[in-house]
Amino acid sequence: MEFKDILAEYIINLYQDVPGYLYKGLLSAFLLGVVLLLVFLGIKKGLRYSFKLLFVEYLLLIYSSTVLFRPFNEDKGYNFQPFWSYTAYKDGMYDLIADNIMNTIMFVPLGLLLGCAFRNVKWWQALLIGCIFSLSIESLQFVLKRGFSETDDVIHNTLGCIVGYGMYSLTRFGYEKLSKRTVAVL
Repeated sequence: MEFKDILAEYIINLYQDVPGYLYKGLLSAFLLGVVLLLVFLGIKKGLRYSFKLLFVEYLLLIYSSTVLFRPFNEDKGYNFQPFWSYTAYKDGMYDLIADNIMNTIMFVPLGLLLGCAFRNVKWWQALLIGCIFSLSIESLQFVLKRGFSETDDVIHNTLGCIVGYGMYSLTRFGYEKLSKRTVAVL
């Protein structure tokens, strides 16, 4: 099985148990919320609060797909040894690389939205928030027996959050430099 097939199967399996009405409800709430925020708060303040709303909805989507709508499975286990998936990958368990990549990618929007919604967040706070949020997911999976709880997920989720926050920071830095250059030319 090729890597792209493993990745596609992972994505399908992650969201297969989340009911469609949840997606529609979150999208509807977001669109209605954005319209109301823009109308009552104006463009600038409305957009800032829209990012906060999207941040909260993304948290709900992640919790839904990783904990709330995952089926109960008595046999699901845990592995708290850091980087165990890399040694397993060397032993031929190639689906774990797709798992690691998807755990990283899943938290990139979280870091990006964190920066957009809360502009004064520092990089270490984004790291801490990503780590705490991921730990809460893994703890719930362990206690509720809904998924495989592991330290590697926390590491990769936190990495994804930092990558997303870094993307926000670089974009903001570039925008500020461009704005200063434009003002200097005028």
